[in-house]
Amino acid sequence: MNFLNSMLGFGWNNIDWGPEFDAWVPSLMDTLGTVLWVLLALVGAAGGIYALYIGIKMARADSAEARDENKKRLINIVVSIVVVIVLILFFNGFLPMILDAFHIFDGGKKEDIPDQNSIAALINTAKTFLHM
Repeated sequence: MNFLNSMLGFGWNNIDWGPEFDAWVPSLMDTLGTVLWVLLALVGAAGGIYALYIGIKMARADSAEARDENKKRLINIVVSIVVVIVLILFFNGFLPMILDAFHIFDGGKKEDIPDQNSIAALINTAKTFLHM
């Protein structure tokens, strides 16, 4: 998994946790990351098998009503598999990048913290963008 995370360029391995957390947090996050990748594989495999079963059931259906019901099930299966995969990729890959961009893990150095005027400008820009 470390090879996969290093090849993709994102993940919890690239975070500097600081001296008080360096002892235990990296090993915990590495374990959780591995669990999430394994869960991704299991969900994909189980969803694929169940989608295949529903597809066969839809093909062998006697009535149009049974076909429509199985078609709805198949669409729900595909949507739920996609949502689970996107959530796992988000929490395992993109969340560390987002948190690192906001300097969450380095304690928010004083030069990185915006002053009151830039916060007000950001709020006004967001209001203008959202037409509020």
